[in-house]
Amino acid sequence: MTEKTPEPKFGSSLKWQSVNVTVQVVLQLGFIAALARLIPTEAFGIMAIALVVVGFVEIFAQVGIGPALIQNPNVTTEHRRTAFVFSLGLGIIFFAGTYFAAPAVAELYNQPLLTEVLRWISLSFIISGAYVVPRSMLIKKMQFKYLFLCSSTAMIFGNLIIGLSLAANGAGIWAYVAALLTQNTLLGIGYWIASPGPVSLKLNKVALREMVGYGGRSTVFNMINYAAGKIDTMVVGVQTTDWTLTGFYDRSAYLMGLPVTVLGKLGDSVLFSGMAMMQSDLERLRRTVLYSVHAVSLFVIPLTVFLILRAKEVTVLLLGSSFLEATPIVTILFSCVALRSFIKIGDATMRATDRLKVGAIIKLGFLFAVGLGSWWAMTSSGGGGEGNVIKVAWAVAFATALQTIAVAAWMVWGMQINFVGLIRRILPGLVLGVAVLIGAYLLIFIPEVKNYSNSLMPEVINAINISIHLATSMIVAAIMIIAYPKIIDGGDDVMRKKLFGKLRNGKLKSRLTI
Repeated sequence: MTEKTPEPKFGSSLKWQSVNVTVQVVLQLGFIAALARLIPTEAFGIMAIALVVVGFVEIFAQVGIGPALIQNPNVTTEHRRTAFVFSLGLGIIFFAGTYFAAPAVAELYNQPLLTEVLRWISLSFIISGAYVVPRSMLIKKMQFKYLFLCSSTAMIFGNLIIGLSLAANGAGIWAYVAALLTQNTLLGIGYWIASPGPVSLKLNKVALREMVGYGGRSTVFNMINYAAGKIDTMVVGVQTTDWTLTGFYDRSAYLMGLPVTVLGKLGDSVLFSGMAMMQSDLERLRRTVLYSVHAVSLFVIPLTVFLILRAKEVTVLLLGSSFLEATPIVTILFSCVALRSFIKIGDATMRATDRLKVGAIIKLGFLFAVGLGSWWAMTSSGGGGEGNVIKVAWAVAFATALQTIAVAAWMVWGMQINFVGLIRRILPGLVLGVAVLIGAYLLIFIPEVKNYSNSLMPEVINAINISIHLATSMIVAAIMIIAYPKIIDGGDDVMRKKLFGKLRNGKLKSRLTI
């Protein structure tokens, strides 16, 4: 039986997925912030390499079956049954492969502990293989309320209760491992409760061929994308024997990736599934892309400026004073936030329209740029010290800028999106970025909070200073918008009128919706 593909419900889906992602980020931040104060810094370096290896292998362990179910407008019961047995079988195979390959990886990095860590974490291949189908169907049907309930429950019990309890009792890196496995197990249980489906041990060759066709292209795309996003960490880990330095770089990349992860999760679910439903209506798809660029620019560009200016405070607040030396790396990588967020929109569009070959070529260029740049940075003068790692961050920033230009070029020539219209959608974000800069300038007239009292922890001081800058920037932005509301239109006043139309009737509403 073919399951009818519903019309995309962007409003409700975006609301629930936004709540989902926000809660996930808050819980994850709380978990990492607490964990960074409970386990050794070098544990993050070891875990970083283990997660990179497992994450890379997992791409092959699923062969794009999940995205294939979401992208296919004519999914049948046979597709779901075949996807289940195939994904679970691959999960078992890749678990066994990683189990026996773990000692070789540990020897490559000269870290014996990696063997056991990799073997335990690779159990996630079997767990994720078992829930690929229910999770994909929830995304396909845009049932993000259930995804929110599953993920928040899993993170609370897995990370905050199990993980932090073990860390507080001296479990070290194994607290991180246990939290990860517990969270994945609870996610799987939740997905099956929310979206139970057919279970079978039989493969339908026709259904499998259809899914592997798209899934194979999706796997190549995801493989290159993942490798490009992690090769810098891998190079740093190989070229330095200082696991603390590797931990510094990994956590710096983590902080940079947080806002991108939020938009990536929205893009990989709401945008991807919604665009897949309208892939035959190119004009509607173009409008959706422009609307997404506009919405992202309004939020992410000023956020990027803010993070660059407040990199030191954000680092200490989220990771603790022990990561203070990572501030220069964090500052440079924060410059990539807006660029990578824009790239995420392009990724979702390419996947939804099955333009994966073009996407793979762009990602491959990025992979080579980051890989070669990182290797040069780590092998240049400096002996693999902090100065070399800072050079790696610059190499990543440069490669990200090149990838952004490539994605924009594809949107203009491949999707036939008007170039001027695309630029106009980005300008409002740049204007709000200026508001953040003005807010930073005004802070010279507002004394920053110092450690006048021993009772004030560094985290509290930094939180106060961040809040003051944020509040000042928001006031400046509000004044600019009230003075000239069309400043945030980007050539289309629909978003502004819809947003401010929710205000109560009055002079302010009349001015903002003119």
